[in-house]
Amino acid sequence: MSFQNLGVPGSSSKVPIPRLEKRGEPSYKSTKTRERVQRACLTCRARKVKCNGGQPTCSNCNENQAPCIYVSSRKDKLKTAIEQNQDMIRLLRDLRERAVGTDRQKIEAMLVAVVDDASDASSTLILPEKPSNPDPEDERGEANISAEVGSNGDVDILDEDLHCTDQSRATGFIGKNSEVQWIRRLHHEADHSKEIHERYTGPYGPPGISAQANTGRLNARKRRQERDPDALLQTSSCNFYLDDENIHIDFMVDPFELPPFETAERLLKSYMESVQDSFPILAQKSFISHFYQLYTSIGRGQPSKPSQKWQAILNLVFAIGACYSHLTEAEWRADERDHLLYYSRAWALYLKDSWWLSAPDLSQMQLKGLLSFYFLAVGQISRAWLVIGTALRIGYALGMHVRNEDPGASAVKKELFARVWWAFYSLEQILSVITGRPSAGQEAQCSVPAPTPLSTEDLTETILATFYAHSGRPRKTPDPLSPAATATTTTSTASPSIRDVFSFADLEIEPANSGSYLNSTVKIGMIAQKALLHLYSPKIVSKSWESIQGTISELCEDLEAWAASLPPGFRLFQSRVDGNYSRERLILEIYYHDTKILITRPCLRHIDLRIEHQTKGSHDFNQRTAATCVSSAKSISSLLPTYVLRDRVKIYQGPWWSIVHNIMQAITVLLLELSYGVNRFPKDLQDTVPSLKKLVRWLRVMKINNGVANRAYAITMNLLQKLIININIDVSDLLAEDMAASTPNPIFQFNEAGPEEYNEEYLRLTQEHTRHLMHNHNSPYNYAMSNPFGLPHDQMQSRIPPLDPSSTFQDFYMGSFPSDSPYANIFGAGL
Repeated sequence: MSFQNLGVPGSSSKVPIPRLEKRGEPSYKSTKTRERVQRACLTCRARKVKCNGGQPTCSNCNENQAPCIYVSSRKDKLKTAIEQNQDMIRLLRDLRERAVGTDRQKIEAMLVAVVDDASDASSTLILPEKPSNPDPEDERGEANISAEVGSNGDVDILDEDLHCTDQSRATGFIGKNSEVQWIRRLHHEADHSKEIHERYTGPYGPPGISAQANTGRLNARKRRQERDPDALLQTSSCNFYLDDENIHIDFMVDPFELPPFETAERLLKSYMESVQDSFPILAQKSFISHFYQLYTSIGRGQPSKPSQKWQAILNLVFAIGACYSHLTEAEWRADERDHLLYYSRAWALYLKDSWWLSAPDLSQMQLKGLLSFYFLAVGQISRAWLVIGTALRIGYALGMHVRNEDPGASAVKKELFARVWWAFYSLEQILSVITGRPSAGQEAQCSVPAPTPLSTEDLTETILATFYAHSGRPRKTPDPLSPAATATTTTSTASPSIRDVFSFADLEIEPANSGSYLNSTVKIGMIAQKALLHLYSPKIVSKSWESIQGTISELCEDLEAWAASLPPGFRLFQSRVDGNYSRERLILEIYYHDTKILITRPCLRHIDLRIEHQTKGSHDFNQRTAATCVSSAKSISSLLPTYVLRDRVKIYQGPWWSIVHNIMQAITVLLLELSYGVNRFPKDLQDTVPSLKKLVRWLRVMKINNGVANRAYAITMNLLQKLIININIDVSDLLAEDMAASTPNPIFQFNEAGPEEYNEEYLRLTQEHTRHLMHNHNSPYNYAMSNPFGLPHDQMQSRIPPLDPSSTFQDFYMGSFPSDSPYANIFGAGL
């Protein structure tokens, strides 16, 4: 047989030799090309033979009865490692809710260190090749766009000069979570409504921390700025707080002068009933005891000499109590400038000294806490935020943030110290939410126990010892963020997750008292702080909108778990059959809706216009969350008394220190929804407008004796008149009422839900307020010389020992504050 015809062209010397075929193998004469396997097993590699890649065993290993092991590729190894990392992160988060003390802190530190790295690694994973013409429904646009696409906008930039005027410097930085910034944005959109659709369709850059992602976001921002070159209003022009007004101090005041006993007792009671349970800055029993000892010694003619710090604290208590007496129109209230008198005395006693150079102590911390609350009460939120931050740092310096295991300290002392710390923490969280500024109180740094569910009256050594013995409360108290942190049934240090709502059924129910109430406010403050950190901080621009949606969902679950964990006496959304703790329930319910608005606010705009190839699930989530935000704003309106004029004092039975913030937050959400969501939720329009009108009417009534409400009302009406040009709603009644209220002889009347004749009652109210100022007999300058404590003669002997009739209270007041001083009329801001 000749092989001449098999020669390769151009090469007559070489001929191909066919390969011998083994029995059972396919013939190589077949025209089918042999496929190359992607991976060979380790055994075939070692033997250097071809592997057919059979799974689970290749043909060679099967024939030779050898172990067949495949090694994953680098891509598969990375994918597996990422999946394992995510599993471990979920496990750590689950364990974090059960861990306490240092173990919890270690887990928190580990999560902070690895979560972002794991997310970045996941984003760098090379995905399988997509078809040349991908189906848009298969893409997740929300995962490929920065969180800037949300309603918060550019949270990592400052778009104005805060140093240009005294007003802008006084206002300072206001974060994007604040309703002041929402009002600023609404003004801008009302002034440029024609371009609104084009402006808010993007573009928006990608998520990520790489240089390429940062460049993409910067370029997208420049293009948005080119579309919208008009500058926004100065934040200070939209600020309804009184930060730009100076506080006039009476330098001629006698710092050691005291008000009559009757007035002092009423002011103290006003403070204790309206502030102490929410913010137990003071040791109530001890402070009240010292108060009566002081006045008793004065009555005996042998006045004691408490420290100047304590006297300064007492005068700040008087100042706060005076503020509340004017807001609630107490019959015994004095001149509306009396709070400035007490503040001036506190300033002269201690505040004017260089306290920041002295060694920190508890009384200094308490003094700063009271000063911060006073600033909040009179509308100075920027000063309040600055001072409470200083107070917290004093607490850090004193070790108030860690567990007190001093063997010489009593159980009562430890409990009081813990409550003082959490009072400062709660106050600082509220101010951070109002201002949108970073918080100095980080719960990750705290190991101090949560407040015990005991009332202030029950804080004795015997009762505390009995409580700990009965409850088996661990020495290492769980973190207050856990709903079961103060549960009293288990001796284990483990506690269920905050989202594990059903686990509460297995726990002993806490009673409703001042301790459990403080614990509840601390927990919701932590949720609000978490929302500020993960939804409004500058770092979120590197996150995807999909991740923000996940955070919003998690925070909403936290909030619902908090509501489910409340003691029965504080439970929300139930009929108010029991009148006990009605104030606490109202405060907690307003806090609940305030926090829900904070969490859901990023979804309130037309985000769907900004995200290409968004999935239906993402679209539905945005819609549901926006509806939840609007619903919470309506709920705040429904929580306010129905009859605006008749029940005007009841508005301050809730969180009176922040009630204008709560109302303005709800108003702004409703205005945003009316501006952008009339076609989105048409069925809800009939509820939105009445809720808005009710909130605006409350501001109008409150402004009579509330300077912050006076400014807020003016800003709201100005904004509303701009927006109605583009919003198809009828607010003619609000405009007519506003005009009638500013007319000396009003002729327009309207009926409320009461019904009530609004303008007649409104005019009567303002005239009554004016008469009170002109003919007030309880003013500091109208003290009765013959009875400096203001008590009837038959009560004086039963209350305290006989008083010294020679004791007088000179009038330093009238000539010290100019009549045109803004703060001289803080509680009479005009109509």
